[in-house]
Amino acid sequence: MNVIGNIHGGNDKVGFNFQHVRNVLKDERKERFEISDAQAGLDLLHRLNEESGSKYFIRTEVDEENQLKCLVWIDPRCIMAYQNFGDVMAFDTTYRTNRYAMPFVPFTGVNHHYQSVIFGFALMMDEHASTFEWILRTWLEGVGNNPPLTIITDQDQAMASAIVTDFNHCIYKSLTECIFEARWASFVEKYHLQEHKWLNELYELKRKWILAYTRNTFSAFQNSTSRSEEMNSFFDKYVSSATGLKEFIENSQKALARQFMREKEEDYVTINLKRPMKLHTTLEYHASCIYTKEMFRRFQDELFESSKYFVEKDR
Repeated sequence: MNVIGNIHGGNDKVGFNFQHVRNVLKDERKERFEISDAQAGLDLLHRLNEESGSKYFIRTEVDEENQLKCLVWIDPRCIMAYQNFGDVMAFDTTYRTNRYAMPFVPFTGVNHHYQSVIFGFALMMDEHASTFEWILRTWLEGVGNNPPLTIITDQDQAMASAIVTDFNHCIYKSLTECIFEARWASFVEKYHLQEHKWLNELYELKRKWILAYTRNTFSAFQNSTSRSEEMNSFFDKYVSSATGLKEFIENSQKALARQFMREKEEDYVTINLKRPMKLHTTLEYHASCIYTKEMFRRFQDELFESSKYFVEKDR
C-alpha cells in the first residue's frame, strides 16, 4: 500500500493511493476466488464420481504453486461411447470460452448415427508440448490405454488465400501417391515454397494425413477437426466467457446429457421408422435392416450412384 504524506504549515494530511489499494484488493479477491472456484469444480467432479459408484475418471496436474494447471475428466457415458465408437478421435484446443481463457479440449468422435460424440474433456493452462503429452497420456489412461486407430488434430493454417485452391487440389484430388508427389513438387515450385518451414514439416507428415496415403485408414468420413469445431459450437449454448470452473463442469454435464439424448432419439427413429427404397434390390433391403437411418442414407446414395455405371468385360 502506498502512503502519500502531505505536510502544510503543521497541518498533517495523510492520503492514500486508493486506486492502487483497489487494484491490490481486486487481485487478492480474484486469486482467492479462482482458487475457491477451482476447488468447487473439483469437489463437484468428485461428488459426481461418488454418486456414479466411482465410475468417473478424474486427473489433475498442478504447478509449482500448487495451482491447477491441467484437468482431465471422463464421464462413464464417455467411456462407454469410446468403447463403441473409439476408432477415430479428433481434438483441437481453439475453444477458450471460460473465465480463465483456458483451452478447453473435448475429445470427439462419431457414433453410429454420424453424430458427434464426446470421449472426455480436458482443460489446460498452456499449449506447451509437455502439457499436450500429459493431457493425451492421461486421457488414454482413462479410456483403458486403448488408443484409437486414427487421431485427427489441427495444424496452423498460415498460408495465403491465393494458393489455397492449388493446395487443396494437390491434397484432396490426388488419387495416388505418385500423382500427389508430382503435384506437390509443382505446387512448391510455382509458389517458391522450398524453404517454407511449416509446409516442409507438413510434408514430412504426409503419410498421416494425405488422402493418397491414408485411403486404407479408417477415419469415419473425417478429414479435419470439423467435428471438434462443431462440438465447440454446441458448447457455446452452455458456457460463456464469464463461466467459472464449477459452472463450466455443470454445464458440460448438461451438454453431455443433451448429446446422449439426441443419440437415443435417433435410436428410436432407426428402430421404428421404415426407410424408403430407391432400387428395391436385395442388397438395398438388407442394408436397410442392418444400418442406422443416417448410415443407410449414405449407403443408399452410393448404391444409387453406382447404378448409373455400366461394367464391361475387358477383352
